[in-house]
This record gives sequence, C-alpha cells and structure tokens, in this order.
Amino acid sequence: MAAFGRFRLALLVVAVVVVAGLGVQTAIKAVQGREQAEADAVRQTQNLARTLEMQARGTFREVELAVATVAEALTPRPGAPAAGAEAVRAMIAARLSAGGVLRNIVVADAHGDVRHDGIPGTAPVNIADREHFRIHRDRADAGTVISQPILGRTLRGWYVALSRRVNDSQGGFAGVVFAALDLSHLERTFAAVDLGPNGTVTLWNRDGVVLARHPREEAVTADPAHFAEQMRQRLAEGQREVTRHGPSPVTGAMRVATIRVVEGLPLAVSVRLAEAGYLAPWRDALRRDAVTLGVVVAVVAVLTALLLGYLRRLEGMARALQASERRARATFDSTYQYMGILAPDGTVLALNRAAQDFTGAEREGGVGRPAWERRTWAAVPASAERLRAAVREAAAGGSVRFEAQVQAVDGEPRTVDFCVKPVRDEHGRVVLLLSEAHDITERYRMETDLRRSEARLRSYLDAAMEGIFVADTKGRYVDVNPAACQMLGYTRDELLSLRVSDVVPADHPLGAACLASFCALEPAGVFRGEMVMRRKDGAIRLSEVNAVRLDGDRTLGVVRDVTERRHAEEALRSSRARLAALLQALPDLAFLLDGQGRYQEVLGMGTHDLLAAPLDSVVGRPVAEVLPKEAAGRVHDSIRRTIDTGAPQVIEYALAVPTGRRWFEGRTTLLPPDFGPEPMVLLLARDVTERVRAAERLAHAKEQAESANRTKGAFLATMSHELRTPLNAIIGFSEIMVHEVFGPLGSERYRTYAAHIQTSGTHLLELINDVLDMSKLEAGRYELDEHEVELAELLDSCMALTAVPAEQGGVRLATDLPPDLPNLRADERAVRQIVLNLLSNAVKFTPPGGTVTLGASVAEDGTLAVTVADTGIGIDAEALKTVTEPFQQADASISRRFGGTGLGLAISRELTELHGGTLDLSSTPGRGTVVTVTFPAERVAGKVEAAGALP
Repeated sequence: MAAFGRFRLALLVVAVVVVAGLGVQTAIKAVQGREQAEADAVRQTQNLARTLEMQARGTFREVELAVATVAEALTPRPGAPAAGAEAVRAMIAARLSAGGVLRNIVVADAHGDVRHDGIPGTAPVNIADREHFRIHRDRADAGTVISQPILGRTLRGWYVALSRRVNDSQGGFAGVVFAALDLSHLERTFAAVDLGPNGTVTLWNRDGVVLARHPREEAVTADPAHFAEQMRQRLAEGQREVTRHGPSPVTGAMRVATIRVVEGLPLAVSVRLAEAGYLAPWRDALRRDAVTLGVVVAVVAVLTALLLGYLRRLEGMARALQASERRARATFDSTYQYMGILAPDGTVLALNRAAQDFTGAEREGGVGRPAWERRTWAAVPASAERLRAAVREAAAGGSVRFEAQVQAVDGEPRTVDFCVKPVRDEHGRVVLLLSEAHDITERYRMETDLRRSEARLRSYLDAAMEGIFVADTKGRYVDVNPAACQMLGYTRDELLSLRVSDVVPADHPLGAACLASFCALEPAGVFRGEMVMRRKDGAIRLSEVNAVRLDGDRTLGVVRDVTERRHAEEALRSSRARLAALLQALPDLAFLLDGQGRYQEVLGMGTHDLLAAPLDSVVGRPVAEVLPKEAAGRVHDSIRRTIDTGAPQVIEYALAVPTGRRWFEGRTTLLPPDFGPEPMVLLLARDVTERVRAAERLAHAKEQAESANRTKGAFLATMSHELRTPLNAIIGFSEIMVHEVFGPLGSERYRTYAAHIQTSGTHLLELINDVLDMSKLEAGRYELDEHEVELAELLDSCMALTAVPAEQGGVRLATDLPPDLPNLRADERAVRQIVLNLLSNAVKFTPPGGTVTLGASVAEDGTLAVTVADTGIGIDAEALKTVTEPFQQADASISRRFGGTGLGLAISRELTELHGGTLDLSSTPGRGTVVTVTFPAERVAGKVEAAGALP
C-alpha cells in the first residue's frame, strides 16, 4: 500500500506540472494575439478611410462638374448668349442618362421657380425657401455649395444638393443650378465594404451632420444631425486623419475608429470597427486554446483517476460477481414459471424451485438426464417427441413455442405452454438452452367450455325470429343468422362479404344519420334506434335496431323489420304535424272555450310571455278568473254572440302580461258539432300592441311635423324680409360709393373699402338666396314657372356672366355646342341657376391656366345633356358619394381655401330632379371633374340655331 501511495503522489505531481506549463503557454499566446488583432484593426480602418475618402472626393467632384457645366451654359458671355431651353434640357438629360449617384439636375430662376427639371412630368415647385437657393441669392462668391441632407419633395429619400449661382449679363443674380446627389447610392457603395458585426461607415459634413451611413440607424434616419455635437468636436481638432481606440462616446461600446477629412471638400469619412468584430477571431482562438487546455487537463485527470481506481475496481468486481450470482439464483428460484437450463443436446443442467416441485425432480434426481426421459414428459409419448424436436430446433438457433399435455408429480394430467430459446456465446455459438413452461390447464378447460357455449348460442341465433348481425369496427359483417339473410334477401356468404355501409342506402334522407349512429356506437357502447336498409332487390326497409359493443371489437345488432308499422305511424304523425304546424304558424294564441266561457284546451301557445296566467293554471278555469274584469267581460260577450248568431266576432282588449301591458285582438268562431254535444268556441288572440303604439306614434309625429313646418315657414318669411331689406340697402349704397355718384370719396382706400362692402354684401345675399331656395326645395314648395326656353341663348348668357371671374382666376372658357341645339320646356330661372352654379364651381376649383368647357348634346333617345367639364383639382371617389348633399364639400379644407357653403350642387341637383332629370358627376383627383345634367326627352322642344360661342 505504501508503494501504491508513493506512485499516486508522483503521478499527481507530474499532472500538476503538465497542466501549469500548458496554462502559462496559453496565457502568453492570448496576450500576443490580442495585440496583433488590435494593430490589424487600426491598419484596416485607416486603409478603408483613405479608400472611401478618394471615392467620395471623386463622386462629389463629378457632380460638381455637371453643375458647373450647366451653370456655365446658362451664364451669358460677351458675344456668346446663354444656352436655350432645349439645349439646357438636352445637357441635363445627357448628364442624367449616365445614371449613378446623380438623381436630378434642376435650374431655378431668380424667384426660386423651377424652370428646368431633369425628371419629366414633375409638378412646378418653388425652391426659394431652400438654403442652397438663399446662399447664392445673398452671396455672389459662394461658389459650389453642398447642402444639408434634404428629404425630397418630388424625389423619394434623402439627398444633398450641390449648387452654383447663375449670373445675368450684368453679373446680377439670375438663378441657381443644383444637382441632387443620391445619398442612398453612397450607402449601397458602403454596404459592399466588409466591416464585420457592428461596423459602420459614415460620410459627414463639416457641421457633423450624417450624409450617408451603413448600416443606417433609426436615430440617423429620423434626424441626420443626431451625432452632430460629437462629430464637430472631432473635426475641430484640425487634423487630416484621426484614429481612436476606446469606448464610443455615443454607445459606450469599445471600437477602433478612423476619421479622415475629404481633401478640398467640407466632408469627412469615418470608419468604425467594433471590438466585438475585430476581436472575434482572437476570441475564437482563445476559446479553442482554452478548450484544448481543458481537454488535456481532463485527460490527465481521467487517466490519473483511472490508474488510481483500477485496483479498487478489481476487488469490487469480484464482490459484485458473487452478489450477481446470488441475485440471479434468487430470481431463478422465486419465479412462478417452470424454468430450466438445458445443454444443446437436451440434458437438464438446472431447474428452478417451481419446476422441481412440478416434476418431482428432487425425488427423481433428474438433473443430468435428457428432459424427455423424465416421467413428466415420458408419460405422454407424443409430448415427449414434440419436446425432442423442439430441442433440436433450438440447438440449431431457433426459438420454439408450443402447447403440450404432461403429467404432474401428483399424476394429474396438465396442459402447459412451453417454449425453449437458445443462449449464444460471444462467437454466436449456441452453448445453452433456456426453457420456460406455464401451467394453462384452467385456461384450456375454459376455452373448451367456451366452444361448447358458442355452439349452443349458434343454435339459439339460428332459431331467432329477429335478424341478428355481428360486425367488426370497420363495419364488415362477420356473422349473421338466417332471419337476417331472409330480411335482406341475401345468402349468408353474400352478407359476410358486405359492410354496414353497403346495405344502408347513401341516397336515402336517413342514410347519413344511420351510418353516423353506427360510428358513434364504438365510444357509446350502446345504440337503440331505427335504421334504413336496402334489400338485395332494391327495396328499402325500416328496421328497429338494438346494438351493443362486444368484447374483441365486435358489435352485435338485433334488427326487427318495422316498415309496415312505421308507415301507419307516419301517416298518423303527418296528420297531427299538419295540424300542429297550422296552429304554430299562426301568430296568435289559440284557445278552446265552452258555452260558459271555461277554457277547455290551449292549442297554439305562441309565447308564454303573452299569457295573463301560467299555462298549467288556465285549462278548466272560466275567463272571469283568468282575465281582468273588463277584458273578461268583452270575451264572454263575444262568446255569447258567436253562439247565438253563429257569426265570428272581433274584439280588442288590453292585458297586463309578464312583458308589460299589451293590446290583443280577439276573434271568436263557433266550432262544428263534431267537437261535442256542447257548443265550443275557438278564440284566436293576436298581439297588436305594436300596431296600436305605431298608430299613436304616427299621430304624435304628424302633429310635431305640422308644427315644425308652420314654424319653419314663418321663420323663412321673416328672414326673407329682415335680411334682404338691409342687405339691399348696403349693396345699393356701397355701389353708389364705389362709382362716386355724388362726388369723390377722398382717399382711395374708401373706394376699396366700399368695393369690399359691396362684394361681401352680394356674397351674403347670394348665400341667403341659396339657403332660402334650399329650404323651399326641401319643403316641396318650389314651383316651376315652365315655358319654352332658348337653351343656346341661355347658355351663352351664362358664359358671359362667368367670363369676369374666369378672367380674374386665369381660367380659359370654352364651349362645345351643336349648331342646331333645340329649345327646352323648363323654368328658365331654375335652368340658369343650375348652369351658373356648375360654371361657378368649375372656375373656382380650376387653377390658373386651366380650362372650363360648357357643352350640350341630344342623345338618340331624345334626352338632352348639358355638361360642364373642368381641368381643376378634382374630387376623390369617397367624396363623390356626398358632395351633392346640402352643406357638403370634397374635404374640410375646401371652404377655407375657396369659400362657399356647399349648397350649389345640392340646389342644382334638386332643381334638375324637379324637371324630371338627373345630375351626374365623374371626377379624377388632380385631373378635373365633369358634371352632366340630363333633361328627359319630353322637355326637348323645337330646334333653333345656336348662338355664337365665346372664344
């Protein structure tokens, strides 16, 4: 033991020295690797910064050259005038066709209005509010200016503008040329640079504002000046290139960053590598070295532990082997199975306690003899021979199992379930045979009794009158009796080849339900009901089925043919159902009463909530005990009159029921004498509460409407006088003052104020007239003064009245009138108001330079259409649904931008409909609106020559 202790101590010392040496080597390698990784990261950021600085300088110089070329072409020189518009556009198109970072080139005049735009179809804009415009307007020596990042109005995304001033021939400010440099193009270029995880490339201007960054952060997207303060501090140091290693002042994360100023431009490029990225290979190598060290340490420790535990395991294995043999023997002897160990030739080597007791091996000393020579097997020669054959088969490598008759130690015959299996060594050779036997004498006896019982049961089934079917879980018939074959017209073999689904007609209304009931039998275990079955000859039979689930996944069904009985029951049920359906279909409560007013039966209950008393307390009681006194008296009188006269009676009465106070209409009818010797009356009571309440509400609403109409008429009459009288005075006196009828007013401002008063008064008078006209139209009191109207002359006069506001708004008027436009039978004032309203709206909502066209035509069906089309702002599809309603406009900003109350289209629609016509609108936002007023053919009169159209 002392030598083993010294050996163990030496082994531990060697292991510690090896582990310590490997640990020191790994630490030195880790420190050197980190220093090398940091130096490589610094060189990489500096090289990338120089490369990106050259790329950015080239990109901006290229755009600056394009701007300078266009600006030079626009600047007039002595003897060389400025380039024309077509030449400038061609020059811009040539520059833009090259693609790349240049998104657009724009030329603006001295007022900021865009005169040339490289993107066709762009709406005219004014850039006077842009910083790159103001700088050149205020400073003649600004040179080329790079703007702050701009979120484009017409261009999507961020860009910077490189701009130059354009001078006129005297050197004055004539406008600006700027090019939009696409920042996303730079970011896509930056994206091609491999920076590792969390690395960034950023292009800054001298103010610290981010122009382009990859990857882009949400904070920079929302605010490019997010990091401006930190960047200005770096750029203020004045160095061309700065490299820093440490925590980021923005995020706090460790990084290596190089900032390099772009030569000749107010720009800087920064490249940042995150420590997590450039140290990742070093950390991976460190982890590998640590894992290697850990594996070596573990191997040394394991080997040491294995050597130290080897001797202990040897002793432990010997003790475990002895304990295992004891346990195996105890298990072998304790089992109730008869077990034995045989040699490959059948010689008995060992028997457990149960086998010894069963065979009497202790008395015979049977170990060492072939098993079939023992008295237990030898007493039955056939069994002994079967055992000999099984041993030979098992010795050849097979497993054998069979049942045999043997003789127990007490001389009684027994049946055993016997098996013998081979046991192989490590080379696959059979070295032993393991035999097991189980006494199944009682089971064998029960199976014999069961077979006899099944034979008796079969005789009972064959003699039964009802059809008996046995099916498995898949619906296949596995047994049927003769009655079942006779019921369906099949032979036994034919039925056993069918399934339940084959005899249940799928096209029968009850077929699906019958199959569902059969499928539900497995979880439920019992089914009692009816099924439809199809005979072999195609006849449908209705059967009464009692089915139960048997053991062994079998289903037993007893089937009785009830087709004829069900036909008779169905006829009776159908008769009753028709009567019940008739009563249930009536929305009435139905009662049978005798001549004394006593309830005999409740036929149609309707709903219990309409009964004055519980249903079970009504039958047998007189109406005086069920209904209130007044209602009971009316019902009783109606019953007496019905019996006396034989004619139906109708009454109304009110009852307090669970749902509240309800009104009922009762109808009494005398029943035929077939109902009994005493006179019987049928009372049908219908709930008419809603009808009574509706009549009351209608009367009340009519009274309120008449009162409101009278009030409205009085108000309109008063307002018509009270508002128009002072407005006429205001308009008249202001007009006198505007024209200075009684002499000059003095200051020019007075004339302006008087003109404003006249305009506002006229507008207010028109508004009042519109409101009053709308009120008359809604009240149906607007009467048409119809006569034949010369439509061409009316349309020309409307165009003439619209010419002044159109000229003031810069809108061109046009007509599209046929030369033979017919007259129209209509109210001239109403038609004029319709056309003027539509023209006024069209002029109002058409921007300067647009066109309003008045047209008319006669369709093939004789209808006449007047159209007003404009190229204005248009109306969206959602607003078209309500724009012809009173006080409705296309959106909430219309009234603030253009004025108006939203009554023009509503009045025009109402006046058109008074003439039997229609007003239709079609519009496209941003392109214009077309309003079509169509008059019916019966209003189109004779034709006249159309008046000349306005130019």
